[in-house]
Amino acid sequence: MLVAFWYVERRAAAPLVPVSIPARPNVTWGNLAGLIAFATETSLVFLMTLYLQKVLGYSALATGPAFGVLGLGTVLDGVLAPRVLGRLGRGRALAAGFGLQAVATASLALLGAGPGWIWLLLAATFAGGAGNMVAIVGFMVTATSGLPDSEQGLAAGLATMTQQVGITMGIPVMSAVATAAMGTVLQGVIVAVLVNAALTAGGALISRTRSAMSN
Repeated sequence: MLVAFWYVERRAAAPLVPVSIPARPNVTWGNLAGLIAFATETSLVFLMTLYLQKVLGYSALATGPAFGVLGLGTVLDGVLAPRVLGRLGRGRALAAGFGLQAVATASLALLGAGPGWIWLLLAATFAGGAGNMVAIVGFMVTATSGLPDSEQGLAAGLATMTQQVGITMGIPVMSAVATAAMGTVLQGVIVAVLVNAALTAGGALISRTRSAMSN
């Protein structure tokens, strides 16, 4: 028992991550933005998969390539995101990325049951993916900036944990929202899309407010 107590006491005296690191405003703000970015975009892919297969009747083989457009937007803006951050700064870039993602996501609430709606889905996911990538790059820069070199590794580890938590949380939460609102599959998807867009818009508002406070 004494050995166990000594071990617990030693562990408590040397925590894995010092509280001072996540307590820094930029680390807290950056990781909150990252949580929103990963939770909303990954869950949106789930919702659109549900829409394509259950509403439009796409096979799994046809559904996969439909998300290639989203990937294209992500890759393209991954190249442009550093320029956006350099021009706008971290806070405004985060707000702009989330804003674009929110508008693109909200437009998906217009989706109907006809086959022609695939074009709206492709355009909206392309734009939303581009906005999401700006937000992700902004989150990583924000969450790891303003720290001494000795703390950079810990901050990056926290950011990676935030990414994994966001991915893990997003789909179950949006699935629960869609199921609760599901008179029809399309109805459930649309309600969940609107909740998703609201969360993203909240990320834009928080980022913009935080940016204004730091100026």
